[in-house]
Amino acid sequence: MTEWIAAREAAQRLGVKRTTLYTYVSRNLLSRRREGSESLFDRAEIDALVSTRHHPGSPLGVLRMRSVRSSVSEVREGELFLRGVPLADLADEPFEEVVDLVLGPVAEVAVDVPAHLAPLPLARRLPALAQWAGSGGDRVDAAGTAGVAKGLLDAAPVALGGPAGPVGPVGPVGSVAEATFVAIAGRQGSPEEVAAVSTALVSLVDHGMAASVVAARVAASARASAYDCLVAGYAALSGQLHGGIGGSALTVLRDGPPSDPSRRVPGFGHWRHPGGDPRADAILARLALVDGSTPTVARLEEIAARTGHRPNIDGALAALVTVCGLPDDAAEVLFQIGRTVGLAAHVVEESGEDPLRWRAIDPSA
Repeated sequence: MTEWIAAREAAQRLGVKRTTLYTYVSRNLLSRRREGSESLFDRAEIDALVSTRHHPGSPLGVLRMRSVRSSVSEVREGELFLRGVPLADLADEPFEEVVDLVLGPVAEVAVDVPAHLAPLPLARRLPALAQWAGSGGDRVDAAGTAGVAKGLLDAAPVALGGPAGPVGPVGPVGSVAEATFVAIAGRQGSPEEVAAVSTALVSLVDHGMAASVVAARVAASARASAYDCLVAGYAALSGQLHGGIGGSALTVLRDGPPSDPSRRVPGFGHWRHPGGDPRADAILARLALVDGSTPTVARLEEIAARTGHRPNIDGALAALVTVCGLPDDAAEVLFQIGRTVGLAAHVVEESGEDPLRWRAIDPSA
């Protein structure tokens, strides 16, 4: 039996505007029926088009898989929503409040920080902390990942080199953003700098079925522990085409884009946001309030004009790192901290699904 879905959901699944749906109808790519004033579309046709359609700038050779529904986040007509709330309404809220919105008001699972993390590079410490914390005898199932994530967020600034102190909410410094800034920069940040970091963390919470989310959900589907699910997510996040792209975006900001116009420019353009990345817009609006930010923001706009693509989340993080004088790998660290929330939410969601559902099917079978 045909399942008909509303235009809004159909457009969201395809990542296009509603007007584009009607273009597909006129080209006989989609069927449509009307029910009152509402246009309805065949869900099977939509999902088939998703699996075959190549969005400009999207990764090539994406594997076909059935649609996975999630309430954690969605991209709708280029805008990002967390638990149904537009990012534009959340970007200036305290990171902790957004954490509670996405994960719920669950109690954190305490995580101690071992001394052996100190020699590790900054971007390796949070994954190592999660792996170490999960190596004890107490196993936390995937359903309890929200509490584990909150414990890691509380311990992360200390693992990154910040001062230790009394337990909670984030040791002796205050907010997660403030404690993270002190740990990464080695100094107190101005209110404007801390606010920019907070907005960055909120903007990084989730962005749909990214590679790191899929990795974490696959682990959860196999009923791995909460810590192991997060470690799986961090592993994918470290990829040079995901959270680890920060160094390349910094190079573009400092040295300019590559001379070959056909090459993808790290830090600019995003196929899910052809009109501009709302996460970058939120960060850059906050960053503009930081003293001395004008030359960097102007440099970003200059490169955008040359490439014909607006800054994306990676370009905005490169600007944040530059303006605030943070270490080069700080962008990946901020990505890890912010995305810990989304990873945990997806793991909890996946724990309620049938196990081992993420299995590839041989098309020749």
